[in-house]
Amino acid sequence: MLPMPTRTALAAFVGCAAMMLIAIALGSAAAAVFASGGFAALALALAATMPLGRRVRRQRLEFAWWLAHADPSAAGGAVVPGAPFEVKCYVRHRGSTPIVLSGLSPIVPGGARFVDEEPPLLLLGARARTEFSFRLVAPAAGRVVLHGLAVALRGPLGLFEVPLYFPNPLAIKVLPRAAASTRGPARTITGLPVERSGRVLLRRHGGGTELRELRDHQPGDPFKAIAWKATARAGKLLVREVEREVQETHYIVLDVSGTMRGGPPGARKLDFAIEAAAAEARRTIDVGDRVGIVTVDGRVLAHVAPGEGARQMIQIYDALLGATEVVDQDLTDIEEDELVSIVARYIRNQDGVDFAAKDRPGGWNVAALVRHVSRSLGAESPRDQPVASSPASALLRRFCRARGIPLPYRPDPRDGAKGPGLAAALRETGGRTRVPRSVVVITDFDALGDPATLIAAVKLLRSHGHSIGFVVPDARSFAPAPESELEKDLARVYGRGEERRLREARALLAPLGAPIVAATREDQPGLVVARAQSGRRAA
Repeated sequence: MLPMPTRTALAAFVGCAAMMLIAIALGSAAAAVFASGGFAALALALAATMPLGRRVRRQRLEFAWWLAHADPSAAGGAVVPGAPFEVKCYVRHRGSTPIVLSGLSPIVPGGARFVDEEPPLLLLGARARTEFSFRLVAPAAGRVVLHGLAVALRGPLGLFEVPLYFPNPLAIKVLPRAAASTRGPARTITGLPVERSGRVLLRRHGGGTELRELRDHQPGDPFKAIAWKATARAGKLLVREVEREVQETHYIVLDVSGTMRGGPPGARKLDFAIEAAAAEARRTIDVGDRVGIVTVDGRVLAHVAPGEGARQMIQIYDALLGATEVVDQDLTDIEEDELVSIVARYIRNQDGVDFAAKDRPGGWNVAALVRHVSRSLGAESPRDQPVASSPASALLRRFCRARGIPLPYRPDPRDGAKGPGLAAALRETGGRTRVPRSVVVITDFDALGDPATLIAAVKLLRSHGHSIGFVVPDARSFAPAPESELEKDLARVYGRGEERRLREARALLAPLGAPIVAATREDQPGLVVARAQSGRRAA
């Protein structure tokens, strides 16, 4: 790669050019000599800089980086949105001459930003290992992938620089903020799920820990529930009704469709919903109850069955983070030719391998590209296979997910699929059991389509004895503040549409015992689900 002039070189060149013009205008031989000497010095510096890149490549600089947990007390050093985390690096120089690197710039897409200024210069001693670090902040839960480190190798006098790139992908999981909260005291739990000790009082007949009342015997009451001493005193059959603590089963249904993804990372409805779901799951597990989660967009994307403990929380985190890196063909807005081009250009820049087709200008050798991608993914265990039209497309989409290459998400659910998708998720949470469950749905109701299937699913859950509530992120609070008069008019029109959608949803679902709670960006994510639950119990 050709050397690039630094600001010093550009200033020197402008000065020499100005001096040459003055020499020509005034006919000054001395000025012409000085200007020519300056041009000659720049040419010599350029000539001396050009072989540096080849020499350094022969010496094989070694680069590596890793995540450093700056605060191990926070959930074992978990990386969470808004909290700085440190990435430590080293460069090993095996050459016999010290070199200077400048312009150190990690390639970090996805909205992550640097906390500190980048180090301007890095001196690499001869046959030495030099360490340095970066501090970054992630705006939202998901994965931050550092693709590599771009540097510049400074030549003599600092006049020219040779750009270098160290490809070394580093993936960092950014967990929801609930991962950094202080964990509650552990509860000893034994027995079957409905018999385990929780913090919810449930009325039982005949057995329990606390007497609620004595009442008249009714048909269907078990024989062992009869209070014989009280019956003898009263002269009629009385039944002991007691309360006991039981373990509840909670479900969170999370809408991850395109209408939840508008805006920059950290300011989207989806980011708020992920934080709310994680906080509720963490609270539920801490009090000794069981929790499961379903993510949905027209169809169920991930389903974590109810469970408890640290292992269950890890599975829930994985499902939530998976919602931020969807690559399925039916959910992304990208054609297959564009997908091939994205992957081919990435590999050309990252690995230095060009798959451009020699017989088709602008085309790609897809077969060779797929073989290369297959070798790259060979050591990685495949997660859920993405939905794709062909095995080759599925492989390329897997590669995009593994390397953190974002694919544009489809903005709206197609063919009114959101309502049927939410209905299918509700049927999975409680349509096959009559053991009471608590279900909370986080959705914006945007592009819902025909609500008939959703209403039928809510009726099914209510008939099975389950409770259900809805949390609706108010899009007006997540949108940026309007500045121009046109933006203000559009915000008012959009706000009326939001109010109408929320009003219609309440009119349809509230009579079924499914209250709806609106949440704004300023609300605490961990409290909005509790508000939905309290409203649901009151209903």
